[in-house]
Amino acid sequence: MQRRPQSLRQTVIEAYSEAGAAAQLAGKRADLVRVFLVADVRIHRDLLAAALADQDGIAVAGSAHGDVAGMAVGWSHADVILIDGKSLAGPGTVRALAAAAPDAKIVVTGVPEDESDVVDLVEAGIAGYATVEQPLGELAAVVAAAADGVLQCSPRVSAALAKRVAALAAVRQQSSGHALTPREREIASLIVDGLSNKQIARRLSIEPATVKNHVHNILRKLEVSRRDQIREI
Repeated sequence: MQRRPQSLRQTVIEAYSEAGAAAQLAGKRADLVRVFLVADVRIHRDLLAAALADQDGIAVAGSAHGDVAGMAVGWSHADVILIDGKSLAGPGTVRALAAAAPDAKIVVTGVPEDESDVVDLVEAGIAGYATVEQPLGELAAVVAAAADGVLQCSPRVSAALAKRVAALAAVRQQSSGHALTPREREIASLIVDGLSNKQIARRLSIEPATVKNHVHNILRKLEVSRRDQIREI
């Protein structure tokens, strides 16, 4: 069997089997950004680890398949969770990992260059992303920026984020006396963006019937009769 390069053997740490190794590696330098890798394909995890291995100030603190990442990431004490976009099952995956490691920043690779997709992921809790067209050489900069609390994004994404914030603020102001739930406010903002019930269901990984029920409650609470009236609020 062909052996992996020395750098990979040293940096690819499977957190679910070698949890203590991450702490030892991170302890070598106080300023290291500890990165936990999440990818369903082992080769993808190794490639990401190799790309980060020789970057100053970054150390791989662990890696795991997406199915067990929620359990493994808590052992790694990672500063950043780096998710392979192919392993992302929607915003729900981001929320689950954020709950498992609330102090870690989340970065997603391979994000489509679509403003609404990025905004959905930001709402779910990501702190950074690399698009499908960004080269591997830029990954370390994206990770370091996220660790510092900086979201690197294009002007188009910035505009989309501003629009979503404005929509949420308008819905929140209108609903202040109607007690919309957080999920209802989220769905109302997507309606403002022009999404159909089926599109909202796909974005939020819920059933269309559930979206329909939420829309009914939103209309009732906002005292309007049609969904297009939500956009006028």
